[in-house]
Order: sequence, then structure tokens, then C-alpha cells
Amino acid sequence: MSETAMQARNFHGAKTYQLRARKALPILVRQAASRQPIYYAALAQELSIPNPRTLNWVLGSIGTTLNELAGSSKWDQEIPQIQSLVINQSTRLPGSGFDSFLADRHESYENLSLSEKRAYLKGYWSDIFAYPFWHDVLNALRLGPV
Repeated sequence: MSETAMQARNFHGAKTYQLRARKALPILVRQAASRQPIYYAALAQELSIPNPRTLNWVLGSIGTTLNELAGSSKWDQEIPQIQSLVINQSTRLPGSGFDSFLADRHESYENLSLSEKRAYLKGYWSDIFAYPFWHDVLNALRLGPV
């Protein structure tokens, strides 16, 4: 698991990255509805974050929050890691911090070539795009749509 994934807490706190994570998740739900990934720079701009590199904490917090919700008694089903829709403009892949969120699903993802990762992500994104409960996730987390 990456350092960020291990240290980023769910987004129910008052730290800057947690506040930003609560703003970012509805944007990612919008992207899923439009069946489009979003570049780090575009998401940072939309969130008024001057440095897109700081999104690693924001996205780690989203992943942690989704994992906690998925394992809770009120949800009890897997929720796709929507933060994988945030990609690097040159590689067209999520950052390496995302690898740890795929460990249970595809333990050798980090060892795949760039083209194999892109192909795997296309399939994974299909799951995200087809997931019918994104608005229920937002409601459960007391967030509204963008």
C-alpha cells in the first residue's frame, strides 16, 4: 500500500485534503455519469488547488472513505474506486498511489506494462460507469451532486 493510501484518512475530518475530498467526489460522480476520466490538472483547477500533485491525499481520502462505506453494515457491497478516473495527461493513468486500492482486485497491476494498465483500466472504468448507485453513495455520505 502506498504511503498516501496508508495515511490518508476518510474525508469526515477538517484537514484541508479532507475538505477537498468532499468537494472532489461529486465531481468524480459527474465524470462517471459522462463516462469520461479527468486529468489531474483539470480536477485541481476545478477545486482551486494550485498544485495538482497534492491531489494524492485528496484521492487517497476518497478511496479510504469508499472502502469504509462499502464495508459498513448500511452498505455491505463493493464500491468501485472512482478516483481511478483521475489520470495523468501524459501516461493517461492514475498515479501510483491508486495501485494499492486495486491490490485486492488485481494483485499484479503495478507490474503491468503501460498498455496493459490502460487496457485493464478501460475494463475497470466500465464498472465505474455502469455502477448504478453513485447518487446513493453521495446521499450516504451526505453530499449533493455537482
